[in-house]
Amino acid sequence: MEGASRRALAAVRARFDELIVDPAGPGPDLDRIADDLGAVADLLASEISLRRALSDPGIGAPSRVGLADRLLAGRLAPVALEAVRAAVAERWSRALDLRFAIAELGIEAVLAKAQADGALDEVEDELFRFGRILDSAPQLALAFTDPALPLARKEALVEGLLASKANPATVRLVQRALSETDRGDLERRLGAIAVTAAARRDRLLAVVRSARPLDDDQVAALRAAISRYFGRNIQLQVDVDPALIGGVVVRVGDEVVDGSVVRRLADARRRLLR
Repeated sequence: MEGASRRALAAVRARFDELIVDPAGPGPDLDRIADDLGAVADLLASEISLRRALSDPGIGAPSRVGLADRLLAGRLAPVALEAVRAAVAERWSRALDLRFAIAELGIEAVLAKAQADGALDEVEDELFRFGRILDSAPQLALAFTDPALPLARKEALVEGLLASKANPATVRLVQRALSETDRGDLERRLGAIAVTAAARRDRLLAVVRSARPLDDDQVAALRAAISRYFGRNIQLQVDVDPALIGGVVVRVGDEVVDGSVVRRLADARRRLLR
């Protein structure tokens, strides 16, 4: 997203966080809200003219919100409708960014439910592990990207693979990621959702590849070192990769710190060939 859309998404997320907190009661039905926002995102994906009308900067925000009300009032949970109204009122760099933002709010609703249930760490870890499975099982990854296989079949495949082994929120998020085919491959989309999950605790997500398994003390020391470097709390996801031979590779967002033996050997080889 470009600057205007990034600012709009931040504002809409902040408003959504306000909407889903009810100090007087147990809070809204986050499962229903997630379903409703996902349905609106799917509608905007298929109805290009509607997406453009709801994000057209040449039309005043009250008119755009009024159009959303006429189409969606009575069909969505009140919080979902208010979230859509907030999104439509913002200014987006591209019409497509409005659709992406509403899809993100649906993801946030699932993660907020997992957080309320005390399962956010579990869900984040399961997303990461499923992404690694896809990376190591190309035939499975190919099945999920096969355009000839209907989405319902892919969702059923996820259900069969994960239903008895993973948190229901994880299953929902993987299934939702399957429908976002225009936002990168499934593994990349799951990684983005894991980053969103980490952000719910105001923590950065660091993906660590290690040549050998790390014990608890090593993980704690690594987390502390990375946290000091970035000046923020860090959530670690550790993946064992024997191909590194030794050392670790740490990725935080777009920044990569490569301390592996493979990298040092490659550097030495380049120096010898000069």
